[in-house]
Amino acid sequence: MTGLRSFCLAHFWEKEVNSSGKYTRCCCDKNFLLPEILKDLLTSDSLESKNYQKHIREYNSALAFASMGVQIKPSPGTGPYCYRIHGQIYHMVSPLYSDHNKPGYGQLYVFDTSEATEKCMERNEGCLPSVMERLDSMLRTINPFVECYLKMHRIIEENPATNIGMVIMENGDLDLHRYNQSTSKTEIAAIFVGDNGEPPANRDICIYPVGNSCKNISPLNQCCDPMVWNINMKHSEEGRSSKYTRVTQLQFYAYRLAVRSDFSILHHSGKLFQQYIVDGYVKTEGSRLYYLRNNKKNPSELSITRDS
Repeated sequence: MTGLRSFCLAHFWEKEVNSSGKYTRCCCDKNFLLPEILKDLLTSDSLESKNYQKHIREYNSALAFASMGVQIKPSPGTGPYCYRIHGQIYHMVSPLYSDHNKPGYGQLYVFDTSEATEKCMERNEGCLPSVMERLDSMLRTINPFVECYLKMHRIIEENPATNIGMVIMENGDLDLHRYNQSTSKTEIAAIFVGDNGEPPANRDICIYPVGNSCKNISPLNQCCDPMVWNINMKHSEEGRSSKYTRVTQLQFYAYRLAVRSDFSILHHSGKLFQQYIVDGYVKTEGSRLYYLRNNKKNPSELSITRDS
């Protein structure tokens, strides 16, 4: 490769530049650069950085839009930390509003940063309020899911007597004609109004204002990863989508885990990095089982091609 992008250190070929003589496919001309706060928290020796690295899983969980439910199996002995699980992993999303006084996950983003931080700290006493507030402010600036939740909240305030729901789309190509009336649509979600709005088809994620319980998210939904790992996936990059039929789940995570010359949030995330790998492994095995369940006309002839 003949060129090096000075902003993000991406390599490119000379013929890949645009009409202005620039190569912008890597970071969209500095729009997708690593926030300095994350790099500082992951590399410096300050008190805040040490606290963040020690409680990184708690910070991610507190600020995530969806939860990851799993039974953790502690490692025996006193050796290095090792993230181990037992049983199945569940990814769940909650209604927009909490039916009690302890909102969590996406429900927190309808509050301002300071109030949301106070509510986060009630469940995460080992974390530092200053770090939690900085991360919250960062996500409100760069994460598109925040805009979706806030937009739904504003529409409900303007139309309190109307049934409203939000669909986070599986492939970004939601057919809005399936719903009674779409009031707003972003790149990743649509907010609809109606008394009889149909439930989302396939693996779309539907969020309603209130509800008695959390709803499961399909691990095959491309929004599952960025909703759970919103700190590791700093700009809410898409997870692996079912529309990419030539890219397996394993190949997608191999791409995500590859070592590159620039700074990697994932590889510096310690305990959270281990948790991400385990979640990716379970998703990969689950996608293989999903294939078997949906191609069982002649099970004796089925085989799974494993990457070497």
